[in-house]
Amino acid sequence: MALVVGGSYYTKKIPVNKLIEICNNSKLPGVLMGGKEDSDIAEEVISKTKNTFNVCGKFTLNQSAFIIQHSSFIITSDTGLMHIAAAFDKKIFSLWGNTIPEFGMYPYKPADGSKILEVKDLKCRPCSKLGYSKCPKGHFKCMNAIDVNEIY
Repeated sequence: MALVVGGSYYTKKIPVNKLIEICNNSKLPGVLMGGKEDSDIAEEVISKTKNTFNVCGKFTLNQSAFIIQHSSFIITSDTGLMHIAAAFDKKIFSLWGNTIPEFGMYPYKPADGSKILEVKDLKCRPCSKLGYSKCPKGHFKCMNAIDVNEIY
């Protein structure tokens, strides 16, 4: 399983507690992906999980695409790696925080079984098309309230 840690904005990133929950509930090994700036978060996840590996910042974009191509599925927020996974027709579980797929950034032609996970009917969502460095409301419910058990 490829699990994307990074994101261009904080309000697009999957919270650490959710990353840990996902890894601990998976029967497959997890490869944590992102940039160099995401390595500390990945190391925190690794310290609280088993069978999880940090490759954040260790590979080029092409090499990261190779990892995605050979993964069973990908779990990601609204990121560029999500779109690479769609190009490889991979099963994608995409978690949506401050943005919404209706803005047109959803995965194009994802594999069968792909799923969008989001908190519908949250009054403060969407709060941005791109994202923020912190939740404007301070609670980050758009990500924290996602039920990641839907993945399994």
